[in-house]
Amino acid sequence: MVASQAAITVTPESIVSELSEQMEALAAAGDWEQVEEIAVRLRGAVLEVPEVDRRPVLLALQRSTEKVVAGARTARQTVTGKISELRLGQVAKKAYELR
Repeated sequence: MVASQAAITVTPESIVSELSEQMEALAAAGDWEQVEEIAVRLRGAVLEVPEVDRRPVLLALQRSTEKVVAGARTARQTVTGKISELRLGQVAKKAYELR
């Protein structure tokens, strides 16, 4: 039995789609440095998409970017909360030391 495989065509649109999926996965994993690198690559990849085909690609990328931004906001709130807790702990420690 011979299995046939569909030919995978690499297009500028598919590159943008793949990069945006990678960016979402990295954001979900909290790898923000890699997210930034992918975002830079995405800018260049979008410019490779022919102008007549760019609108749907940009709309899909916008949805993906909104998910990443939401994840970044959540991560930022978490970090801000932890920093506040650390500061409160430092203040309590100093107050206890002064007794």
